[in-house]
Amino acid sequence: VSECAASFWTTDSGGYWEDVYGNQLTRSACTVFPTVDGKTGSEWSDLPDGPVVEKGGAAEVLRKGNGTTTAAGAPTWQVARKILTYSASTSSKLTTLTASVASWGDDLYKWVIGYDDAREFPDGEITRRTFSEFTNTSATDRTRPSIHGDVIHSRPLPVNYGDSGVTVYYGANDGMLRAVNAETGKERWAFVAPEHYDRFQRLHDNVPLVNYPNVDASLNPRPRDYFFDGSLGLYQKADNSKVWIFASQRRGGRMLYGFNVTNPDSPELLWRVGCPNMTNDTGCTSGFEKMGQTWSLPSVAFLKGESTRPYVVVGGGYDGCEDANSASPTCTSSGRRGNVVYVIDAQDGTKVASFSTGNGSVAADVAMSDANGDGSVDFAYAATTSGEIYRIDFSDASFAPTGKSDWRARRVAFTAGAGRKFLYAPALLRAGSKMYVAVGSGDREHPLDSHYPYADPVMNRFYVLLDDLSVPASASASADAVDLDNHPDMRDYSNGDAALCSVAGVTPNSGLKGWFMNLNRRGEQTVTSALIAAGMVTFNTNRALPAAVNACTNPLGEARGYWVNLLNASGGIGVGTATCGGDRSSVFVGGGLMPSPTIASVMIDGKMETVAIGAAQRSGGSSSGIAPQQVKPAISSKRKTVYWRSNRAD
Repeated sequence: VSECAASFWTTDSGGYWEDVYGNQLTRSACTVFPTVDGKTGSEWSDLPDGPVVEKGGAAEVLRKGNGTTTAAGAPTWQVARKILTYSASTSSKLTTLTASVASWGDDLYKWVIGYDDAREFPDGEITRRTFSEFTNTSATDRTRPSIHGDVIHSRPLPVNYGDSGVTVYYGANDGMLRAVNAETGKERWAFVAPEHYDRFQRLHDNVPLVNYPNVDASLNPRPRDYFFDGSLGLYQKADNSKVWIFASQRRGGRMLYGFNVTNPDSPELLWRVGCPNMTNDTGCTSGFEKMGQTWSLPSVAFLKGESTRPYVVVGGGYDGCEDANSASPTCTSSGRRGNVVYVIDAQDGTKVASFSTGNGSVAADVAMSDANGDGSVDFAYAATTSGEIYRIDFSDASFAPTGKSDWRARRVAFTAGAGRKFLYAPALLRAGSKMYVAVGSGDREHPLDSHYPYADPVMNRFYVLLDDLSVPASASASADAVDLDNHPDMRDYSNGDAALCSVAGVTPNSGLKGWFMNLNRRGEQTVTSALIAAGMVTFNTNRALPAAVNACTNPLGEARGYWVNLLNASGGIGVGTATCGGDRSSVFVGGGLMPSPTIASVMIDGKMETVAIGAAQRSGGSSSGIAPQQVKPAISSKRKTVYWRSNRAD
């Protein structure tokens, strides 16, 4: 983000950041300040916020009083927000967060809701902690600069309520799940989960230190705490008569929450399931004892034969044993968490079904396919951290519904080991009775040069499996699952030269099971889900690079985006609308971990166009992770005569 950029909700705050400890980190490097609403920014103002994540946006709106002003129209700098927490005794299952509800001291409570320490609060009380986030401790009572936490993994969920506008839901690592008015940036409400209560004191004290690479071990650092760190699922009726969201915690916990947000200002808790304890199974919801860290998106779907009631389909999550710096983490079968796919009633949280995935956790989103376009899911695919792919059948091979008791999961493919993990959902494309399943291996949780790909090399790969839907799922893992690395009908297309253009490749009638290609750059790994579009498949990778001595180097590693032919893996970059004969990948400017490629239809100059965002530019050259591009399949302009006849008497 450029130094002089100003985000949508950011306004002029004068010299605010000059009075904050560590202010050199937030001083604007902009030289020509932008003017917004008649006010020009300055070096210590929120305007411009540019690349400084602490400045501007919803955080600034909240710091200034969440839209409240004094009689003269100036910001109040007071806490003005509605913070809720779980309560089993209320009709909405929610109650206002107070110090007594969370069993906190009053000083911690006031800090959590947003006041600075060592300042006079509205009731005249002075907190016992002497540290202030400001250099001028005699300043009048105000909110703290750190009132809004970081948003690391949570993907903001915008919900369009029509005439009522758009509300954005997301989690942040100050402990809050938020609802924000997209027009004004005002926080409608925030939610604190009871299983997070005991983490706020450390957040307040900043002790012990967070265990970053190269931190002195004598300081007793430990991994940072997370809160609502995952993504949110959505169920929304077309008339907005029902709007439900489903929140996951990712590294913040092992719980899933369902909220009724039909009225975005008055949420109700639908249900909460999972395990409130990160280290043991005490207090788990019955039937959810295998729940891991809830990484997988709670996806809402109508399943085949169940068209009147929405269900949440979600992977069991991530097991912390995968964090070990080893190509073969010591995760035991008996103690494994997350090695299951859950089907949950979206309205009441009842577990409808669950499917075991062996010794691999399902941290990735579950990919689902409505094979015959009737609005109900026929098949779902789950990829695991042990390199396996499972298919769940909600219908038979003719796409006819089956009863819940006949839903089955089948292991359709696996890798040959070597530390290959699937952390992202596969992309799907049905072709008759076959399904293309595209997925890449990698371990995004070990992105650094010091991690296992360098001490214990892992050759990551990208795979396209051609799954036969006519082979029914059995009640247990199938013995005829495809070995993605060694099956005689899996083609090795690691050599991506132009000669592959003449190779028909893995067509539905080829008799082949699929193909794979090596990610040959040392330490390179797939760090996104894939996308199938216009006869191509696109995905993004990252590899860490050793820092050069005495040089200004980018510590984020090299990021690459790939476009390859779906059938034969030939490169599709720099060849116009052709789908082969070009480069396979190009570099993203700035490096880092790119977002997953996504596709959407948007209106451009009055015409509906299909665009991809987050993918490398097929035109060639350097790419940006947020740049859009039109997706145009290679369609032959040659016309063919089609003859037909009719035997009808009339």
